[in-house]
Amino acid sequence: MTAMTYGAWLCLLAPLAATILITLCGTRIPRVAAAWVATTSCFVAFGGAIWAFFGVKSQPTGVGWTGYPPPANDFGRSHITTAWTWLQSGHFKVGLQLLVDPLSTVMMLIVAGVGGLIVLYSIGYMEGDDEERRYFAYIAFFVFSMLLLVEGGNLLMLLIGWGLVGLSSYLLIGFWHERPSAVQAAKKAFIMNAFGDATMALAFFILIAHTNSLSFGVLNTHLSSTATNLVALGLLGGAVAKSAQIPLQTWLPDAMEGPTPVSALIHAATMVTAGVYLIARTHVIFEQARTIELIAAGTGALTLLVAGLIALVQTDIKKVIAYSTMSQIGYMFVGVGVGAYSNGMFHLMTHAFFKALLFMTAGLAIHALAGEQDIRNMRGLGKVMPFTKWCFLAGALALVGIPPFSGFFSKDPIIASAAALGTWYGWIFWVCGIAGAFLTGLYTFRLWFLVFPGEPTPFVREHYHDHHGREGALTMLVPVGILTVLATFAGWLQFSPFWTPFTKWLAPAAPTLAAAVPSDTQELVTSVVAVLVGLGGIAVAWAIYSERRLAIPAAPFWRRLLENKFYFDWLYDRIFYGPAVAISNGLLHEFEEPVVLQTGPDIAEATFETGGLVRRLQTGLLRTYVLFLAAGAAAVVLAFLIAR
Repeated sequence: MTAMTYGAWLCLLAPLAATILITLCGTRIPRVAAAWVATTSCFVAFGGAIWAFFGVKSQPTGVGWTGYPPPANDFGRSHITTAWTWLQSGHFKVGLQLLVDPLSTVMMLIVAGVGGLIVLYSIGYMEGDDEERRYFAYIAFFVFSMLLLVEGGNLLMLLIGWGLVGLSSYLLIGFWHERPSAVQAAKKAFIMNAFGDATMALAFFILIAHTNSLSFGVLNTHLSSTATNLVALGLLGGAVAKSAQIPLQTWLPDAMEGPTPVSALIHAATMVTAGVYLIARTHVIFEQARTIELIAAGTGALTLLVAGLIALVQTDIKKVIAYSTMSQIGYMFVGVGVGAYSNGMFHLMTHAFFKALLFMTAGLAIHALAGEQDIRNMRGLGKVMPFTKWCFLAGALALVGIPPFSGFFSKDPIIASAAALGTWYGWIFWVCGIAGAFLTGLYTFRLWFLVFPGEPTPFVREHYHDHHGREGALTMLVPVGILTVLATFAGWLQFSPFWTPFTKWLAPAAPTLAAAVPSDTQELVTSVVAVLVGLGGIAVAWAIYSERRLAIPAAPFWRRLLENKFYFDWLYDRIFYGPAVAISNGLLHEFEEPVVLQTGPDIAEATFETGGLVRRLQTGLLRTYVLFLAAGAAAVVLAFLIAR
């Protein structure tokens, strides 16, 4: 094992060790101790990720390796480490493997780093909850699951992490299980993600049938056109479900039933980013099925518009931010779908910073207002929570993509990459991206102007409570401050086309397609237009919600359409839920009650009576048992005589 692989194993196993320790100790471990064990494990994992990152960086180019063949010539910066052979049947063999390369180390740093800050924030947020130990065991397991997903050295290990992420989200979304709405949201998320898991599993079965392997290397194998498209379609199904893209997006807003740190973790560092990572990791098969890859881009373009429109009418602060996540993941899908994998991944990184910041500042507000989430009751909050106000503003400007905040450096190159295709659908993606920038400015600053400026409402004055003279516990304020700095300055890591170290770093694992590289002119024009349009959205929000100079159009049809989220939930209820309930009730009344429940007691009664008859033969007298033994022996002898 090398330094990079030691770091990878440390990164993966630290959160798992915390989960096991908290679970085994049970009530014997104090609540505060459980919280710090989980938090420390995440930062240890982050240390392992840094170790692995510098281990990869120190590798010279041109060194041979085994495993997933990188498409570029940087052969020394990828390594597979195998603990043991886990499954073997004939020539089919799967090892417990981790893949350490530029792409996995980026994801390790994001998951462990941002995840650690969110778990630290949870110490203050969850203080006093009756089930703190269970919460921290779950959240450490969530981080472990996502790390397994991004570090998995073959497709089966990736699928295991994929499934465990779904399980973890189910446990955390439904953490407050005394609330029926939380239980329903958890089941909804689990079922919709299970659909994506199934399509991925089917894709893997096709790969096994054609290649007898699930190593990443088989993605380079020449398959028939039908098999290639089916595999890519199955992978896309998993990505769409996990990343809450149309048509499997309806679970994500309902997932806000979980604690706010869970929302931050799902949206920023885990789960919904998994679909983007999957397409980047398996880009080889998507490039062979280019139509499916472009469908991924089209799905993202549609989702970013639909989610942006729905966000305009939401009144729950967490749901506004949730729909912004759907929209921003849509941008990432456009990026990886057109072949600009590094652009999509760079936006994934900056989005992790500003989206975690937005959720955590919203959590400060919710925490200070005794759980209130309705933005119509929060006006003037900035006057009593200035730190939260300015930190939220930094996240909001990064979300809209206003320079010099991080979103500007990561979102605009994605839109420019769509223009670089030079095709009619490329320009449609470009228009969608620009329109999405306007919507982002509008719904983000609608939220801002409704919540923070002005004089506090009577509701705020009545319910606001500080934390020992501060806006929250230090364990909440410190992560928020760190994320504010990252959301503001992290984008300067790459400023395309002037310097592109992030793109160069990912090139061995996910090189950008030549067709998706925009010209300098396309970059410049796209950035100018996107920024101006984003500022236009902010201006409209200011005119409507701050100065009240513009009236909101009545448009009852469109308002109903947006408030009902384009009727996706209604449609799925009619197509799936309603028929399932009708069939279940029919089976209950026509079969279970008249057949199972009625015959059950009859069978039990008959069995009981038969047992009573047999019981009479059990006299407890030795002479009776000898008589039966002799009679049995005589019957056996008689049977032999007759047979002869």
